[in-house]
Amino acid sequence: MNSAPGSATPDLSALAARFRRFATQECAGHSPLYEALSLHIAEDDYLLSLAARSRPGQPPANMLFAAVQACLLRQMEHGLEQGPDQALATFYPSLTAKPHPPEEAFPAFRDYCAAQKDAITALLTSRVVSTNEVQRCACLLPAFGLVAERSDAPLQLIEVGASAGLNLLWDCYAYDYGAAGLLAPTDARLHLTCAVKSAPESFPLPSAMPQVGTRLGIDPFPLDAGDAEDLAWLRALIWPEQSTRAERLTAAAALAVDADLRMLAGDAIEVLPEALTTLPAEGAVCLYHSFTLNQFPSEARARFIALLEELGRDRLLHRIGLEWGTGEAPELTLTRHEGSGMPSEHLALCDAHGSWLSWTAAA
Repeated sequence: MNSAPGSATPDLSALAARFRRFATQECAGHSPLYEALSLHIAEDDYLLSLAARSRPGQPPANMLFAAVQACLLRQMEHGLEQGPDQALATFYPSLTAKPHPPEEAFPAFRDYCAAQKDAITALLTSRVVSTNEVQRCACLLPAFGLVAERSDAPLQLIEVGASAGLNLLWDCYAYDYGAAGLLAPTDARLHLTCAVKSAPESFPLPSAMPQVGTRLGIDPFPLDAGDAEDLAWLRALIWPEQSTRAERLTAAAALAVDADLRMLAGDAIEVLPEALTTLPAEGAVCLYHSFTLNQFPSEARARFIALLEELGRDRLLHRIGLEWGTGEAPELTLTRHEGSGMPSEHLALCDAHGSWLSWTAAA
């Protein structure tokens, strides 16, 4: 490995292995640029040391790539200078119409990181990975429909791990499930398409958009879609090749600026009990999370579930989860917490980013 200048270099072998896994298991087939760069970074102590400055518990690869892209995007607004800035931008599909081959990007990437070390470090030490993948709402919608149908009442929403709250606005979006049906509010400005891999007739598309009351988000580091810096960070977390995701983010953020939603900063285990007391007495409490519990340590996850059972003794809680389980695809589940330990219903298998689902629940 190339050695890093400056202070003593820690043992980076485990971090190098993480970058290799990131390349082969997460980037392959999705981001040729990040795949190629990750394999080179795994052999470079300077960049591994830089990535290691991410906050504890944060994925270093995602953080390093987001910090670099955030700096590039910021500079694009003011005009890139000749040199490392412009050289690296030519490899990013998000920054140029005809990007150079990704396998040739590493020298420019390393030069850029050296030139912008202070700006990148500032982002690594102050920000966290806090994505809002709006497309996942297409997987969540049928579960919201089931809760609304069974409770026959407006849904009082609480999202755990809400980031900027864009997925709290799921009822404002239009959904196209192909042969399984279409549900589109007349004034929807964002349209989502999701492939249903199971039999279309078994898919429980709501006959009408469920009614929503309160929209409340909980996140340790909530973001404000109306804040330019927060929105820029959300944009930087999207991989360079994923232009459609960037367009969805822009459209959803524009809706969120004027939306009636409330965000609470803090640990869900600590703030949830009080948050529940602020909800209207009428309506069905619908708590949900997507790719959030997997970030909880096992002990915290157990405490969270125990808390929901305890809180459910006073008021029924419907919990929708879209998380990785034990299978090859994420699972959509629905659980009733009412102090009685009700088992979860397995509803569907889903794509991690919401592009498809396969309904598995019995009719």
